[in-house]
Amino acid sequence: MGWVWRVFGLSFALWTWPAFGGECSTALVGGEPGLRHWNAQTRLRFIRERLRSDAHRARIWSYSWGVIYSSLAVGQFVAAPLVSHASGLDLYVGGGASLIGLVPLVVTPLKVMADEKRLDEPEAETTETDPCVSLAWAEELLIRDAANEAEGRSLLFHGGNVAVNAGVFFVIGAGFGHWTSATISLLTGIATGEIMIFTQPVGARKALRAYRGGDLSSPTAAVRIAIVPLVAKNASGIVLALTF
Repeated sequence: MGWVWRVFGLSFALWTWPAFGGECSTALVGGEPGLRHWNAQTRLRFIRERLRSDAHRARIWSYSWGVIYSSLAVGQFVAAPLVSHASGLDLYVGGGASLIGLVPLVVTPLKVMADEKRLDEPEAETTETDPCVSLAWAEELLIRDAANEAEGRSLLFHGGNVAVNAGVFFVIGAGFGHWTSATISLLTGIATGEIMIFTQPVGARKALRAYRGGDLSSPTAAVRIAIVPLVAKNASGIVLALTF
Protein backbone atom coordinates (compact mmCIF):
# COMPACT_ATOMS: atom_id res chain seq x y z
CA MET A 1 0.00 0.00 0.00
CA GLY A 2 3.05 2.25 0.24
CA TRP A 3 2.86 3.16 -3.42
CA VAL A 4 -0.78 4.19 -3.02
CA TRP A 5 0.14 6.72 -0.35
CA ARG A 6 3.02 8.03 -2.45
CA VAL A 7 0.72 8.54 -5.43
CA PHE A 8 -1.86 10.22 -3.20
CA GLY A 9 0.78 12.47 -1.68
CA LEU A 10 2.13 13.48 -5.10
CA SER A 11 -1.39 14.22 -6.40
CA PHE A 12 -2.18 16.29 -3.33
CA ALA A 13 1.06 18.26 -3.68
CA LEU A 14 0.38 19.04 -7.34
CA TRP A 15 -3.19 20.05 -6.56
CA THR A 16 -2.23 22.38 -3.70
CA TRP A 17 0.96 23.76 -5.29
CA PRO A 18 -0.67 26.97 -6.53
CA ALA A 19 -1.74 27.81 -2.98
CA PHE A 20 1.65 27.31 -1.36
CA GLY A 21 4.27 28.11 -3.91
CA GLY A 22 5.30 31.18 -5.83
CA GLU A 23 4.49 29.31 -9.03
CA CYS A 24 2.88 32.18 -10.94
CA SER A 25 5.18 34.06 -13.28
CA THR A 26 6.39 37.55 -12.43
CA ALA A 27 7.38 38.34 -16.01
CA LEU A 28 4.23 40.36 -16.76
CA VAL A 29 5.04 43.01 -14.16
CA GLY A 30 8.81 42.66 -14.32
CA GLY A 31 8.87 41.62 -10.67
CA GLU A 32 12.05 41.30 -8.66
CA PRO A 33 13.06 37.96 -7.05
CA GLY A 34 11.35 38.94 -3.79
CA LEU A 35 7.95 38.80 -5.50
CA ARG A 36 8.36 35.10 -6.29
CA HIS A 37 8.35 34.27 -2.58
CA TRP A 38 4.68 35.20 -2.31
CA ASN A 39 1.96 32.76 -3.35
CA ALA A 40 -0.77 33.58 -5.85
CA GLN A 41 -3.49 34.23 -3.28
CA THR A 42 -1.37 36.75 -1.36
CA ARG A 43 -0.36 38.59 -4.50
CA LEU A 44 -3.94 38.68 -5.76
CA ARG A 45 -5.26 39.94 -2.42
CA PHE A 46 -2.65 42.72 -2.39
CA ILE A 47 -3.67 43.95 -5.84
CA ARG A 48 -7.38 43.83 -5.03
CA GLU A 49 -7.00 45.73 -1.78
CA ARG A 50 -4.79 48.40 -3.29
CA LEU A 51 -6.94 48.97 -6.38
CA ARG A 52 -10.12 49.16 -4.30
CA SER A 53 -8.53 51.73 -2.00
CA ASP A 54 -7.24 53.70 -4.99
CA ALA A 55 -10.63 53.58 -6.71
CA HIS A 56 -12.27 55.02 -3.59
CA ARG A 57 -9.83 57.94 -3.56
CA ALA A 58 -10.24 58.42 -7.31
CA ARG A 59 -14.01 58.78 -6.94
CA ILE A 60 -13.64 61.36 -4.16
CA TRP A 61 -11.14 63.30 -6.28
CA SER A 62 -13.30 63.13 -9.42
CA TYR A 63 -16.55 64.09 -7.71
CA SER A 64 -14.89 66.91 -5.75
CA TRP A 65 -13.35 68.49 -8.83
CA GLY A 66 -16.54 67.95 -10.79
CA VAL A 67 -18.40 69.96 -8.16
CA ILE A 68 -15.71 72.64 -8.06
CA TYR A 69 -15.59 73.27 -11.80
CA SER A 70 -19.37 73.00 -12.17
CA SER A 71 -19.86 75.54 -9.38
CA LEU A 72 -17.33 77.91 -10.93
CA ALA A 73 -19.03 77.68 -14.32
CA VAL A 74 -22.58 78.10 -13.01
CA GLY A 75 -21.56 80.90 -10.66
CA GLN A 76 -19.94 82.94 -13.42
CA PHE A 77 -22.77 82.35 -15.90
CA VAL A 78 -25.33 83.42 -13.31
CA ALA A 79 -23.34 86.50 -12.29
CA ALA A 80 -22.57 87.65 -15.84
CA PRO A 81 -25.97 89.28 -16.58
CA LEU A 82 -25.95 91.02 -13.18
CA VAL A 83 -22.78 93.04 -13.72
CA SER A 84 -21.60 95.52 -16.30
CA HIS A 85 -21.35 94.43 -19.92
CA ALA A 86 -17.52 94.48 -19.85
CA SER A 87 -17.29 92.41 -16.68
CA GLY A 88 -20.02 90.10 -17.95
CA LEU A 89 -17.95 89.23 -21.02
CA ASP A 90 -15.05 88.22 -18.78
CA LEU A 91 -17.34 86.05 -16.67
CA TYR A 92 -18.79 84.29 -19.70
CA VAL A 93 -15.31 83.42 -20.92
CA GLY A 94 -14.29 82.30 -17.43
CA GLY A 95 -17.40 80.13 -17.15
CA GLY A 96 -16.58 78.50 -20.47
CA ALA A 97 -13.04 77.81 -19.27
CA SER A 98 -14.44 76.16 -16.14
CA LEU A 99 -16.51 73.84 -18.31
CA ILE A 100 -13.34 72.85 -20.16
CA GLY A 101 -11.94 71.82 -16.78
CA LEU A 102 -14.66 69.17 -16.61
CA VAL A 103 -13.56 67.55 -19.88
CA PRO A 104 -10.82 65.28 -18.43
CA LEU A 105 -13.17 64.09 -15.68
CA VAL A 106 -15.92 63.19 -18.14
CA VAL A 107 -14.01 62.11 -21.26
CA THR A 108 -10.96 60.45 -19.69
CA PRO A 109 -11.92 59.39 -16.13
CA LEU A 110 -9.39 57.45 -14.10
CA LYS A 111 -9.58 53.84 -15.25
CA VAL A 112 -9.17 52.41 -11.75
CA MET A 113 -12.75 53.37 -10.91
CA ALA A 114 -14.11 50.97 -13.53
CA ASP A 115 -11.34 48.39 -13.21
CA GLU A 116 -12.05 47.88 -9.53
CA LYS A 117 -15.41 46.37 -10.47
CA ARG A 118 -13.76 44.04 -12.99
CA LEU A 119 -11.37 42.41 -10.54
CA ASP A 120 -13.60 39.42 -9.86
CA GLU A 121 -14.77 38.79 -13.43
CA PRO A 122 -12.64 35.66 -14.04
CA GLU A 123 -13.89 34.10 -10.79
CA ALA A 124 -17.46 34.98 -11.67
CA GLU A 125 -17.19 32.86 -14.82
CA THR A 126 -16.13 29.68 -13.04
CA THR A 127 -15.36 28.54 -9.52
CA GLU A 128 -12.37 26.52 -10.76
CA THR A 129 -10.33 29.33 -12.24
CA ASP A 130 -6.57 28.79 -12.14
CA PRO A 131 -5.13 31.18 -9.50
CA CYS A 132 -2.46 32.23 -11.98
CA VAL A 133 -5.12 33.20 -14.51
CA SER A 134 -6.88 35.42 -11.97
CA LEU A 135 -3.55 36.87 -10.88
CA ALA A 136 -2.49 37.68 -14.44
CA TRP A 137 -5.83 39.41 -14.99
CA ALA A 138 -5.36 41.51 -11.85
CA GLU A 139 -1.78 42.35 -12.79
CA GLU A 140 -2.93 43.60 -16.20
CA LEU A 141 -5.43 45.91 -14.51
CA LEU A 142 -2.78 47.14 -12.07
CA ILE A 143 -0.36 47.94 -14.90
CA ARG A 144 -3.11 49.63 -16.92
CA ASP A 145 -4.26 51.77 -13.99
CA ALA A 146 -0.72 52.77 -13.04
CA ALA A 147 -0.02 53.87 -16.62
CA ASN A 148 -3.28 55.82 -16.69
CA GLU A 149 -2.41 57.67 -13.48
CA ALA A 150 1.05 58.47 -14.82
CA GLU A 151 -0.55 59.90 -17.95
CA GLY A 152 -2.83 62.08 -15.82
CA ARG A 153 0.22 63.77 -14.32
CA SER A 154 2.21 63.90 -17.54
CA LEU A 155 3.51 66.98 -19.33
CA LEU A 156 0.59 66.63 -21.74
CA PHE A 157 -1.90 67.57 -19.02
CA HIS A 158 0.32 70.26 -17.55
CA GLY A 159 0.80 71.73 -21.01
CA GLY A 160 -2.92 71.51 -21.74
CA ASN A 161 -3.68 73.37 -18.53
CA VAL A 162 -1.31 76.19 -19.47
CA ALA A 163 -2.56 76.29 -23.08
CA VAL A 164 -6.25 76.56 -22.13
CA ASN A 165 -5.62 79.33 -19.62
CA ALA A 166 -3.31 81.15 -22.03
CA GLY A 167 -6.14 81.08 -24.56
CA VAL A 168 -8.51 82.59 -22.02
CA PHE A 169 -5.87 85.21 -21.23
CA PHE A 170 -5.61 86.34 -24.84
CA VAL A 171 -9.37 86.29 -25.41
CA ILE A 172 -10.01 88.54 -22.41
CA GLY A 173 -6.87 90.63 -22.83
CA ALA A 174 -6.41 91.03 -26.57
CA GLY A 175 -10.05 90.49 -27.46
CA PHE A 176 -11.71 92.71 -24.88
CA GLY A 177 -8.75 94.83 -23.76
CA HIS A 178 -9.21 93.78 -20.12
CA TRP A 179 -5.59 92.94 -19.33
CA THR A 180 -5.92 93.08 -15.54
CA SER A 181 -8.83 90.68 -15.56
CA ALA A 182 -6.99 88.51 -18.09
CA THR A 183 -3.92 88.29 -15.85
CA ILE A 184 -5.98 87.36 -12.80
CA SER A 185 -7.82 84.72 -14.81
CA LEU A 186 -4.54 83.31 -16.15
CA LEU A 187 -2.88 82.97 -12.75
CA THR A 188 -5.90 81.59 -10.91
CA GLY A 189 -6.76 79.25 -13.78
CA ILE A 190 -3.29 77.76 -14.01
CA ALA A 191 -3.03 77.43 -10.23
CA THR A 192 -6.38 75.66 -9.98
CA GLY A 193 -5.54 73.30 -12.83
CA GLU A 194 -2.15 72.43 -11.34
CA ILE A 195 -3.69 71.71 -7.95
CA MET A 196 -6.16 69.40 -9.66
CA ILE A 197 -3.35 67.56 -11.46
CA PHE A 198 -1.10 67.23 -8.41
CA THR A 199 -3.93 65.99 -6.17
CA GLN A 200 -4.90 63.24 -8.61
CA PRO A 201 -4.55 59.88 -6.82
CA VAL A 202 -1.56 57.73 -7.79
CA GLY A 203 -2.29 54.70 -5.63
CA ALA A 204 -1.98 52.25 -8.52
CA ARG A 205 1.48 53.59 -9.41
CA LYS A 206 2.67 53.20 -5.83
CA ALA A 207 1.09 49.75 -5.59
CA LEU A 208 2.79 48.58 -8.79
CA ARG A 209 6.16 49.82 -7.54
CA ALA A 210 5.73 48.00 -4.21
CA TYR A 211 4.37 44.88 -5.93
CA ARG A 212 7.32 44.64 -8.31
CA GLY A 213 9.70 44.88 -5.37
CA GLY A 214 7.88 42.16 -3.45
CA ASP A 215 6.74 44.54 -0.70
CA LEU A 216 3.21 43.28 -0.10
CA SER A 217 2.88 44.61 3.42
CA SER A 218 0.04 46.91 4.40
CA PRO A 219 0.65 50.57 3.52
CA THR A 220 1.52 52.91 6.36
CA ALA A 221 -0.59 55.95 7.09
CA ALA A 222 0.47 59.09 5.27
CA VAL A 223 -0.54 62.69 4.91
CA ARG A 224 -3.28 63.08 2.31
CA ILE A 225 -4.27 66.28 0.53
CA ALA A 226 -7.79 66.85 -0.73
CA ILE A 227 -9.57 69.75 -2.39
CA VAL A 228 -13.21 70.16 -1.34
CA PRO A 229 -15.78 72.82 -2.20
CA LEU A 230 -16.86 75.31 0.45
CA VAL A 231 -20.43 76.55 0.46
CA ALA A 232 -21.50 78.67 3.42
CA LYS A 233 -24.00 81.39 4.15
CA ASN A 234 -21.60 84.27 3.57
CA ALA A 235 -18.77 82.58 1.66
CA SER A 236 -17.96 80.13 -1.06
CA GLY A 237 -14.82 78.70 -2.60
CA ILE A 238 -12.55 75.71 -2.15
CA VAL A 239 -10.76 74.32 0.87
CA LEU A 240 -7.39 72.52 0.97
CA ALA A 241 -7.77 69.68 3.49
CA LEU A 242 -4.90 67.69 5.04
CA THR A 243 -5.62 64.26 6.49
CA PHE A 244 -3.03 62.62 8.76
